[in-house]
Amino acid sequence: MGFLSNLFGGNKEDKALREALAHIHRTLDDEKFQMELVHPAMKAMLESAPAYDKDPNGTGPFGFIETNPIPVNGPIGQLAYLSRLETQSGQRILFHRLGAIGTVDVFEAVSFNGAEWFILFVDLYHPRRSRLTPDGFRFTKDVAQFSGFHKFCENFPYDFVEKKASERESGLSMAYIAISKVSDQIQNRVFNRPLAHKAKLDLVKSRLSSVQSQ
Repeated sequence: MGFLSNLFGGNKEDKALREALAHIHRTLDDEKFQMELVHPAMKAMLESAPAYDKDPNGTGPFGFIETNPIPVNGPIGQLAYLSRLETQSGQRILFHRLGAIGTVDVFEAVSFNGAEWFILFVDLYHPRRSRLTPDGFRFTKDVAQFSGFHKFCENFPYDFVEKKASERESGLSMAYIAISKVSDQIQNRVFNRPLAHKAKLDLVKSRLSSVQSQ
């Protein structure tokens, strides 16, 4: 808990602050608590689904195609898993949801330094999140505060500040990374999609069976 006190400041002996920090910690890390945040009907569905790190019947590169998506525990589980990913060079990612192909959610992601872009496929209908990472990724050792959204960002990732502020109503805003983590990159406009990524993005968008409302 000390690391959360350092992140958010304040007197850690204050009961209200300690309770708030404990709630944030559980939101980030506690899979059982994350399940409590979903609708009861959906929770029952997730609990009855298989728990595995990778679909034994999946085909294609793990996490990079809808036929072999990353299993996670609901929408909060998606945020928790994707926010833990970092590239082999140590760059964490910003991400947003493009929509879905069938029951598989599709996310666009970019490294914090703007150098690498990705399309990731995630299956949220499981009781826990995968312990595996797609090729080229590892799990960060940093505090895995949320760094993306389970919604479409029209001006991704330049609308990160606005989208983070919109999470105040959901109670998740304090669970997000500090704006300072990406403010310089946003100000310097370093996030430019490569042509190859744009082509892949257009192809994936054409195959979406549902899209996030803008």
